[in-house]
Amino acid sequence: MLTTLAGVSCHSSRPASPDAATPAPRRPRVEPPREPIPLRAPPADTGPSTSVTTRPVPAVGALVTIPAGSFALGSTPGDPGRDPSVEADLARVQLPAFTIDALPFPNDPAQPASSGLTREAAERACSERGRRLCSELEWERACKGPGGAMYPGGNTWGGALCAQGELGRCASPEGALSMGTRLAEWTRDDIDARAIIRGASATAAAPLHRCASRRTALPTQAGLELTFRCCGGAPPPPMTYPREVSRRPFREEPMTAAQVSALIASVPELERLRLRDGLAMFLPQAITEVMNHGATTVELHPEYTFTVNPVRWSPTFGEDILVLAGRSRAGSWVAALWVLPDGRYRHASSFLLQNDAVAIALAFGEARREVVWSSCWNCGGEHGAVSYTDANRVLIVQR
Repeated sequence: MLTTLAGVSCHSSRPASPDAATPAPRRPRVEPPREPIPLRAPPADTGPSTSVTTRPVPAVGALVTIPAGSFALGSTPGDPGRDPSVEADLARVQLPAFTIDALPFPNDPAQPASSGLTREAAERACSERGRRLCSELEWERACKGPGGAMYPGGNTWGGALCAQGELGRCASPEGALSMGTRLAEWTRDDIDARAIIRGASATAAAPLHRCASRRTALPTQAGLELTFRCCGGAPPPPMTYPREVSRRPFREEPMTAAQVSALIASVPELERLRLRDGLAMFLPQAITEVMNHGATTVELHPEYTFTVNPVRWSPTFGEDILVLAGRSRAGSWVAALWVLPDGRYRHASSFLLQNDAVAIALAFGEARREVVWSSCWNCGGEHGAVSYTDANRVLIVQR
């Protein structure tokens, strides 16, 4: 089930902003929210790009034509700022051809974007022009372009160049301008009686400007710092945003040394460590060796399941990570990899006990957000965890 995007109440007398940093609850509150916000505070901006896509400022009423075809909806597991509970894993979606306003309403480069309207008022404004409010899938397709750009101006965020610079800067690959670079935008879609919005205000953190970023607002709330744009053409067929699959937190996934070797070769961060040289996977006896080093036994720790197999780990709804341990000439190691929808892997974190080829066992219990690793159970420095942080990142630590 797709987790609800939600908002919270704000008691400021200033116009509401959709970019507050306070994490939202998983369910809508009873009182109407004054501002739409992300589910979690995104990671800090790592720095703006100095190279962004620039287009000529369009004429009044200019339209951008988007051809029919498929595109990859959502984001890649491991993308900074990605919320796996509400963003699809690059699901292929087919859309008919449509047109989208080159600029937010009123689609006039000489006028500021309209903001503060309810979604119903935005829908009415589009209808009066013989057009309709864009769906969230149409908005994302126009933002990403055929190549699947991460941000409207390319694969990096342009910072002030996009949020406050010349109007023609940070155009989407298809030529749409100001796509969520200065204000968030209404879409026609809902989730649990809340409207899906895309994009973010000029002062928002970079991840909120990603084409795949999804948040919500109360559709009847006026006065929000939200704008909108209109689309044309035949309305797309009814489509439901792909819902995430609920996974068990931990699933053992046995792999041979040959399979792990091929996996390592496909992940540059692991290949650089030369982990395929002298690669060997641990046998079940390694668990006993680890416990003996710590002067304990498995039976004394019934709260854990111990294994030497790789573990498919779902630390939070929508996330799928492979944790594995092995031994190479360089030493024993632990790695965590995001599992991509096409069967490939992306490096999340890795840890090498350099020149120390000791046995390592993995363990998991009630704490969903960590997988324990150990070469000596509960021995300082020889024991630790693969942890999932509140910023949706993976860290391998020693304890």
